[in-house]
Amino acid sequence: MKSKIIATAAILATLGFLHPHPALSQPAADGGPKPGFWQPQAQVDTTRNITLRLLNETGLNLEYGESSASLSSLPVGASRNIIVRISNRTGDIANIPINARAGSTTLKYDYNVDPQTNIVTIRITRSDSRTRQDRSVYIDEKGRVYSF
Repeated sequence: MKSKIIATAAILATLGFLHPHPALSQPAADGGPKPGFWQPQAQVDTTRNITLRLLNETGLNLEYGESSASLSSLPVGASRNIIVRISNRTGDIANIPINARAGSTTLKYDYNVDPQTNIVTIRITRSDSRTRQDRSVYIDEKGRVYSF
């Protein structure tokens, strides 16, 4: 009897894991914003190459990385352009980590998109650790730009 109860519980637990559940990081199915911490910050055109313009307004030396490259320096007050080339990928388009070089200073990214040129300007400033802490710029396959 005990083995039947354990087997039934194991089967139900397995079925619960196999049943798809929406992740918190997924946008709403209807495309509209829903309350929550994970909302797109901007939208880009994925049929054209994307330029990410990083502006360091933190007063700190930062480092950033491209999806398949090592970390690069972003000095105080500097700006850098990252070209995201569009291919026939069906997954994420880009994932660019940006962090303070020394220490654990929290950062905030503010976005401005020029739809004519497909340039995303990312103004990087210091953040109050109680409000927002951005560590990476992520662009998904539909051109939604997120901070996380």
